[in-house]
Amino acid sequence: MIVGHALHGQAHEALELFSEMNKGRDKSNRSSESLNIVPNDVTFIGVLMACSHAGLVEKGKQYFKSMIEVYGIRPREAHFGCMVDLLCRGGCLRDAYDIIMEMPMQPNAVIWRTLLGACSLHGELELAMEVRQKLLKLEPNYVGDSVALSNIYADKGMWNNKMIARNQIKQSRPPGCSSIEVESRVDEFVTVNNP
Repeated sequence: MIVGHALHGQAHEALELFSEMNKGRDKSNRSSESLNIVPNDVTFIGVLMACSHAGLVEKGKQYFKSMIEVYGIRPREAHFGCMVDLLCRGGCLRDAYDIIMEMPMQPNAVIWRTLLGACSLHGELELAMEVRQKLLKLEPNYVGDSVALSNIYADKGMWNNKMIARNQIKQSRPPGCSSIEVESRVDEFVTVNNP
């Protein structure tokens, strides 16, 4: 239920459920001891997503820390992804970078791309260039990363750099097509750009 609330943008409901779940851990509260529901790693994914969607950066950091120190749950890649998302949404891009660099496993392209998107949103050119280098090692042919970097250059008025970034794109998408069926016959229409 916590994850469900978090996925549907109901952060406060998700965090309230987590709070209810934790009442059973308080030994002085005899009435709720019978709940005996212990949060697991999936529970914390929901809690961290809820914090991210609600912009509760400090609370999210506290939950992440308690997950490790109080509950003894070792963070998985999904937990780090949630933390990066939380920090990026909160504008804490350097903190997001630091947590990525401290991950005990190899960060995937999605995690790096989350940071690149936040760099684009916040106009962080220097960090974006560094993140782009990391992404080039993971997925060198992913066009969207070059587009994101070129957009940051454009926002900064660095038109030459924008053109260089755009010209580095070697892969193009196949053209879009539409199909229509009339009396058991299918015709396909393709848009072709003439140079």
